[in-house]
Parts: sequence; structure tokens; C-alpha cells
Amino acid sequence: SILPARQLAGDAWRELRLAASADGAGAWQYLLRIALPASWRWHVAATLVVFCLSFGEIPAVMLLQPQRPQMLMPMLMTWVHLLRYDAMIEGALLLALVVLTCTIVGVLLMGSRRFSVAHMAVLIPLLILSSCDGVGDKPDEIWQPPAIRPLIYPRGIAYSKVADEFFVIDRVARMQRISAAGKFIAEWQMPQQENGRPVGISIGPDGNVYVPDTHYYRVMVYSPSGEFLRQFGRRGSGPGEFLYVTDVAFDQNGNVFVSEYGDNDRVQVFSPDGSFLYQFGRFGTGDGEFARPQSMVIDGGTIYITDAGNHRIVVFTTAGKFLRAMGSTGSGPGQYRFPYGLDQDRDGNLIVTEFGNNRVQKIDKDTGVSLGMWGRSGRREGELAYPWAAVVDRRGRVVIVDSGNNRLQLTHFR
Repeated sequence: SILPARQLAGDAWRELRLAASADGAGAWQYLLRIALPASWRWHVAATLVVFCLSFGEIPAVMLLQPQRPQMLMPMLMTWVHLLRYDAMIEGALLLALVVLTCTIVGVLLMGSRRFSVAHMAVLIPLLILSSCDGVGDKPDEIWQPPAIRPLIYPRGIAYSKVADEFFVIDRVARMQRISAAGKFIAEWQMPQQENGRPVGISIGPDGNVYVPDTHYYRVMVYSPSGEFLRQFGRRGSGPGEFLYVTDVAFDQNGNVFVSEYGDNDRVQVFSPDGSFLYQFGRFGTGDGEFARPQSMVIDGGTIYITDAGNHRIVVFTTAGKFLRAMGSTGSGPGQYRFPYGLDQDRDGNLIVTEFGNNRVQKIDKDTGVSLGMWGRSGRREGELAYPWAAVVDRRGRVVIVDSGNNRLQLTHFR
């Protein structure tokens, strides 16, 4: 908005202002009948530039109005975000939107006699740098090649307490096994990936790796060495059937909890031998309802779930009784924007990874109060780009899946 204001206040407009004043025109008449008709291109261009800049990271319109599906952009982004495809599609749409907006701005500015190459030289860096923030908190370590194999938009991580190892899966459906020292051990490939890739991993009480094979409506079970053991589930909405599975968790009796979204948006519970027991939840925004349940943590008889599309943490008994919801939409302490990952630290606090706020929060699981935050949007050390998950190991290290930066960052909440 500075450029339009500068044009209206410049010397070139002084004669027009004086002439209008001599004819008895007031300030509003001058503005409406002379200034705006002559400078409307600049005002429209400035508005579009601000709109374009707002898409430097997670779609700002969706973040500002995530509960307003009747609006065009939130409706589009809700469809893209919940749709059952890769987040990369969202990025492609946003890129196309930015390019289109910049093109319109360029056409408008070219129509102004006072537009010059110098103006574009200022505008382009603004568009490029609009998403840059200051330096974030310094991580304890960063795991990336050559110590581990290249990660291509990693989205899931699990920690084996028994083996003291990590398992990470990325968007090419490749599982990588990593030592506690951050060294590559082994890898294996999921059998199918054409429809989409898994968005989570869990370690069962048997030490095996449980992979919610999201876009193939099933849960795959592997040994820690990558040997395929079994699978369960098929497409559908009945008992034992899934749409888009996101996570697997286990209670103290060995019962298996599987979360899913799509049109189901529920949690199904199975016995250790795989028999269906019961289910809870449905799609919605009210108590006991979900909009993409993404990750689960079970502590005794209580289950905590990231209700990503509703920007909150919901709490149930393991029997499926709704207890409470924690958090609201926003960027403040104890608020969330698309909370994806969930784990628990050694003190029993929740570690919540926020895809939309590019940070990780430590949350008191009884009160919902934020006990600390780490990370900010960016590409440098201590900065995150669309993090999907984080786990806590036996040393208290929080290992964060920095998805958009294709790396893992480690920190301690202090």
C-alpha cells in the first residue's frame, strides 16, 4: 500500500490537488472523482501483492478462517488438506495461485505510466522473502545425509524403546531405520505407493513396526529388519474396514487402536488377535467428533488424539467416552493450527507437532496449558517447514520430522 500512497502524495499529483481545491472540491470529492479513477491499478495491485504474500507458508486464508467452508479459498484448501492426497498437491496449487496473482499484478502495474523496472526490482524480492523469519532456536543436532539416507518429505517417525532406534518413512514410501546416534542402519520399500504414501508409523508391544498404509486402507506389520509379517483391513466403512488410516496405538492390554479419516473420521479398536471390539467418533466439530484424527497417545485408561482439522487435542477414555477438548485455533500458547504429531515425554507431558504453525509445543495433558514451544517457519537451523511428527527418546531428546526441509532436528525442551 506504500506505493499507491506515494503516487497520490507525489509532485505529479500536486497540480491536480490544487486545481480541484480551486474548483471547490473537498477531500472526498477529490479522492472519489480524481484520485481513485486515476490510480485504481495501483490499489488493486497492492491488494493482490498482500494477498500473494500471505501465501508464503501455510495458506493464510485457510489458517485465518479454517471453520468457514462457505468461503471459496477455505473450501478449496479444506478439500485439498483433507482430501486424501499428498500435501505436495497443496503446494502446487498455491504455487499456481501465486504465479497467477503475480502475473495480474504485473499487468496492472504495466498499465500504470509510473511503473518502472525499478519498482519490479523491489517487488520481486518482497515476494521471494515474504516467508523469511529470523533465526530460530538452535537445535542440539540435525540428522541428514550423509549420516542417513536422503529423506524426501518425511512424514512419519516412531521410536523403539527396546532397540533404541528410530523408524522414519517419507513420501516415496521408503522406510529408513536409524540408530540412536543418527546413523543409517537399513531401509525397505512399501509394496505400493501409486495411490499415496503412509502418514504415520508405530512400534507395537511386540517390537514390530506397524504402518498405517493410508491410501491402501490397511495396516501393514513388519519386523524391525523389514520383513513383512501381516496386514489387516480393507476399504469400507464397516467394522474392520478403513478409509484413510493415520495412526496405530496400543493400550496396556495390547488392544490395537486405529485412527482414520475420510468419511469415517473415527477410531476402531481391535483385540490383540485382530478381532473387532468397538469404535468411537464420527466426522464433525462437536464433542466426540473428529476432522482428521491424525495421531494418538495412550496413557493408562486415557487416549489423547490430535484432531487436526478442528485444531485441537481431544481426550477420551480408552472405552471411547469423550472427556474433553483442549486448545483452539491460533498461534498462541496452547493454540493449534493443524496439529499432526503427538507423543509423550518422560514427565508425561504431550509433545504436539503443528503442521500449520511450524513448531512443536509441550502441553500439560491435564490442563492443556503450554509449557514451551520450539521452532518457527523457515529453512535454517532451528526453523521448520511443515513438520509432521516428533517423538521423544529415552534421553529426553525430541526428534522432529522437519518435512519440508527433508531432515530431522533434535532438541530438548528447556
